[in-house]
Amino acid sequence: MASRVRHCVECPKCLTRYLVGFSPYRNGSYLVPIAHGLWEEWILHCACRTPPVTSRWAWRELKVYEVSSEAHQSGFGPPEEIVSITRRPGYSI
Repeated sequence: MASRVRHCVECPKCLTRYLVGFSPYRNGSYLVPIAHGLWEEWILHCACRTPPVTSRWAWRELKVYEVSSEAHQSGFGPPEEIVSITRRPGYSI
């Protein structure tokens, strides 16, 4: 199974991980910038609850993940398909 390295945000309730730049997502969730045209801070609206769970994300808070092909096609997935990459000294993305 091929994988890719991407920045993602994670819903604090259901732990679904969302790839930045793929919004809106097929499950009804979406990621929107705080200010129109500025892509340094976003609000994630996750459809795992009613009303949607919201969480705020800044670019510096994004983590790097290894994303499975299936999750990359949908733009989101569970922690088993979008795995955190631990940053090591000398390792850059």
